[in-house]
Amino acid sequence: MIKALETIGTICGIIGAFLVALKMGAYGYPFFFVSSFCLMTSAIALGQRNFIALQGVFFVANVIGLFNYL
Repeated sequence: MIKALETIGTICGIIGAFLVALKMGAYGYPFFFVSSFCLMTSAIALGQRNFIALQGVFFVANVIGLFNYL
């Protein structure tokens, strides 16, 4: 389960990065949102406090990005 979350998070993060770079933030931020959620969930399950903090901040930033583009 953890490996699947990490894989989904990584793939969505890559897709989101390219979509935002191509000025398609309305499509990119939902991918970033899923990415940070999946990676934060896996970090919580593994007890990785620094990664939890990083993904938690990214998650909040992605929520802000979603609201700005939608």
